[in-house]
Amino acid sequence: MSFLQGGGAMGERIRAFDWASHPLGPPGDWPAALKLVVNLCLSSSFPTAIYWGQDLHVLYNDAWSVIPADRHPAALGQPARELWSDIWHVVGPHFERVLATGEGVAQYEEMLPMVRHGVARETWWNYSLTAVHLPDHTIGGLFNQGNEITETVLARRLRQKEVERWRDLFRQAPAAVALLRGPDHVFEVANEAYLRLVGRPDVVGQAVRQALPEVVEQGFIELLDRVYRTGEPYVGASIKVTLQAPGAPKPQEHILDFVYQPVRDLEGAVDGIFVLVTDVTARSHAEAALRISNWQLGEERARLASIVEAEQRAQQALRRFNDTLEKHVASRTAQLTRTLETQGVMADRLRATFETSLIYQAFLDPQGKLLEANLASLQGIQARLNDVVGLPFWETPWFASTDGLQERVRAGVEAAASGRSVVQEIELDLPIGRRRFDFSLRPVLNAKGAVVGIVPQAVDITERRPTGPPSRTGEAP
Repeated sequence: MSFLQGGGAMGERIRAFDWASHPLGPPGDWPAALKLVVNLCLSSSFPTAIYWGQDLHVLYNDAWSVIPADRHPAALGQPARELWSDIWHVVGPHFERVLATGEGVAQYEEMLPMVRHGVARETWWNYSLTAVHLPDHTIGGLFNQGNEITETVLARRLRQKEVERWRDLFRQAPAAVALLRGPDHVFEVANEAYLRLVGRPDVVGQAVRQALPEVVEQGFIELLDRVYRTGEPYVGASIKVTLQAPGAPKPQEHILDFVYQPVRDLEGAVDGIFVLVTDVTARSHAEAALRISNWQLGEERARLASIVEAEQRAQQALRRFNDTLEKHVASRTAQLTRTLETQGVMADRLRATFETSLIYQAFLDPQGKLLEANLASLQGIQARLNDVVGLPFWETPWFASTDGLQERVRAGVEAAASGRSVVQEIELDLPIGRRRFDFSLRPVLNAKGAVVGIVPQAVDITERRPTGPPSRTGEAP
């Protein structure tokens, strides 16, 4: 039985299986077509299974053994209908179609409500079914290959929700803001201020080269490529940009201050660029006009040099005029500088909120449902974000093992939802041990003063002093 050689753990299981008492019979009596596909299955590193005979008994390789989860290794030799009783209403028609027509089936991103460890779970798959023909042209069984893409599908959903949340925030920003994704710099978000600046009704879904072709020759694509390639941000000050809005009679020249800030994925690789633009055209024109004015005043002083008394009066007037202009320019420059610094601080705070490893931090909706949690907090409960997203905050694993704490946290969330900040010391029984934290719940308000979210923060202070009964300091009523 050389066709059963190799195949790792599943090769050994198939060779040791009691086929003599099985409907398929001893391997030596198997049809040549079955021997061929079984040998191909055991030699493949891709998840592969064979369904054979009238009842479609299953044989499979090591790579496929993770698919039935806790049903492995008992799945070997089982009829397909029994093995996949939980999803047969979905996959059964595909099996029957291939058996009836001989035409293969390929399914992409198909949801299968598969039972794993006693619980029905939403799983997603790419797989194919191919008929295996016998010499008499009848179909002896099916050749199956596929792989699970559940994490990919769920990650895409989570990212889309994240994009929608940030899109709402960006849309309300007074400055021109855009988010570009991928090496082609495709617009994923562009707020109304940005669209007004570039003179386009919409650019989302288009690459910068396609949406703003006039900037290609001005060198901005090269700048974006460099930021994406190196991960180093770029800050432009008083940069001249010519924009040609569709339908406009002629191009418009703008003077812009802008920032290209790289955005990184969970693995730390750059996968996008955040763009923040401030139009300083009016300021630049005012500065140019001031320079011309100063030059003209100098000429006037030289022309009036021969008349001392008149020159003195003119100089006094000019000094007063210059002082006024300089104060105005200084005031305006200071105001713009403060604005830019504030925007920078806001951007730093946003990044720190989701990137810091020093504190436990999360984001809740106004009802207390968990939407975000940083890596440090997830490591504290030895969980992934998918395990806790959508749960009421007080029912998450951070508090589930600590007696009496869930109601306190729930009361704190209700207080924060009403607009009040909550600060207290708490002790938690976590998988990493009993820890003491400075814990706070801070409401996030929009421009109208309405609570649009809640930010929980916890700083580990276990090492500062011995643990004891939980403090009630700052506890919500």
